[in-house]
Amino acid sequence: MLIKTSYKILFLLLIVTNISASAENTQQKQTNLQKKISSANVQLKSSRIVSDKLRKNVRIAEDKLNKLSRDLHQTERSINQLTSKLTKSNKLKQKLEIKTNEQKHALAQQMQALYTSGKQSHLRLLLKQDDPSDISRTVKYFEYMNQHRLERINKVKNRLNKIQEVQQQIAKDSLSLKKLQATQHDKKIALKSILVEKDRLLKKQRKVVRSHEQKLSKLKKDDARLRGVIRKLAQKQKREELERKKKKSAAAAAKITQKATVTKPTKAIDRHFVPNKPFSSLRGKLSWPVRGKLTHKYGSARNSKIKWNGVIISAAGGTNVHAVARGKVEFSGRLNGYGYVVIIRHDKSYRSLYAFNRSVYKRVGQIVKAGEVIAAVGNSGRLANPGLYFEISKGSIHQNPARWCR
Repeated sequence: MLIKTSYKILFLLLIVTNISASAENTQQKQTNLQKKISSANVQLKSSRIVSDKLRKNVRIAEDKLNKLSRDLHQTERSINQLTSKLTKSNKLKQKLEIKTNEQKHALAQQMQALYTSGKQSHLRLLLKQDDPSDISRTVKYFEYMNQHRLERINKVKNRLNKIQEVQQQIAKDSLSLKKLQATQHDKKIALKSILVEKDRLLKKQRKVVRSHEQKLSKLKKDDARLRGVIRKLAQKQKREELERKKKKSAAAAAKITQKATVTKPTKAIDRHFVPNKPFSSLRGKLSWPVRGKLTHKYGSARNSKIKWNGVIISAAGGTNVHAVARGKVEFSGRLNGYGYVVIIRHDKSYRSLYAFNRSVYKRVGQIVKAGEVIAAVGNSGRLANPGLYFEISKGSIHQNPARWCR
């Protein structure tokens, strides 16, 4: 009986020991799992920090590109203006030299004529005259010849002075042109260097993996932000239209009230943009803002849940972007997800949008002509390769650019 009791106690001890060991193993596994989760969270946090830092560096590089590209655009304009000025100065110099040579030749002929007409001195010619009237005529003749000769000499001197002034101006402008060309060369080198650095940062950033949902969420936020900007512009325009109508009604009422006293009312200056032609009449007649290949068409998939509301035109970085029609710049600057953006209002509710630019050249409020250069092609805003994102919209409704441009 005692032996049986001992076996039972031993068996119970073994069960308790096994349960305790199992509990310890489970606790150890849970601890290890918590460590792995903690380590994964640290790595994820570290990846996000690296990605955010890289994105910040890319943005800094894009800002540098924007400024440098804008400066280079201005330098090229100055070089063209100075080159044109030098061409005009050289033409003026050639004309002055031709006139001076003509005057010199005429003066030489006059001196030759004086020499051959009388090898005797003027005094002897005068003393030979018997008739006082002949003497008077001869004196007058000599006075006229001397005066004419002096006038020719003065003209030659004046033209020589003018040639010297033009020559000095040409030398000055040539020096300025050399400096501008040297500046342009340095800026091009700097631009190339920043482009290489930006591409390196972009490649490095793409190595930091983000989940599909995070990317999708970011795209949706970017798209919503862009739609928000356009919506705000439309609301602002609507408010301005209402305010303008109120002012117009008030002015009309005041005109009726003061009609008896006012003889001729002063015409108010309209500072608002008025298009030459209705934008709606330009359907199918517009030129594309940049020449290149359509890599993404209107309505094509941007990812599994988002479509492009415009088109992407592939073009070399730095290529000039042109306004498709006359209009007023409503937005010019950086927009998250779309890089450097220009939005132009054409009339009523029509707008055109140009995104992913390397640099923008126009300010808000400026009036631009059809075909005017407004930006430079780039890949700011996380676009893989250089290109232009182009949209046309009426209010909040997007239009297919292919139906408007030819």
